[in-house]
Amino acid sequence: MAKKKRLLAPREEIAWYPTIDSDLCNGCGECAEFCRPGVFALGSAEENAEVVKRPKMTVANPYNCLVLCTRCVPVCPSGAITLPDPREFERFVEYVD
Repeated sequence: MAKKKRLLAPREEIAWYPTIDSDLCNGCGECAEFCRPGVFALGSAEENAEVVKRPKMTVANPYNCLVLCTRCVPVCPSGAITLPDPREFERFVEYVD
């Protein structure tokens, strides 16, 4: 059985969340559909005025992201999602049974 994670600092103080490269994002929405905590959302038309076909995805709720979760990265077909180096964030997490 996998151990559970417990945060050692308030979530708002931990800068663990994805970033989206708008040049790579194709606006498919796979990330939003996949992410249960609701980190991603479709950007507004104003934010994406230069986009011809469809709006790009945004990180709408960054602090909903589960610290050290990386499951969204392989879901993105265009490779637009990146996360910080997890080694920098291990200090914020304690593993418990």
